[in-house]
Amino acid sequence: METIIKYLKENGIEETITIGSIVDGNGVGLFSTTGLEPIFYLDDTMMEKKGLQIISRHESYSEGEKIINDIFTLLNKLEGYKPQQSPFHIDKDKKGRSEFSVNYIIMKEGA
Repeated sequence: METIIKYLKENGIEETITIGSIVDGNGVGLFSTTGLEPIFYLDDTMMEKKGLQIISRHESYSEGEKIINDIFTLLNKLEGYKPQQSPFHIDKDKKGRSEFSVNYIIMKEGA
């Protein structure tokens, strides 16, 4: 996930990005989610299919939506990142900030 944070920051996402949580304010959170079953090859390697949820929280609905859509555009340029759907509005949190989400399956080959 650190690689994802670095990529997003290098490509103009300026909000605070955290792993496993979201700051109490405007920010972005990256969360591990249920992926899909891995594919095992005959040479003892496999392709993992990990799940990733990205949540954008912002006091401005339009700014929160813009942030999640910018992240969606950036991640769709990367090989192995498959969106499960388009970004969507979750709801407002207890403090009235809008939250948006998008979910990915990240396909990674390895031993």
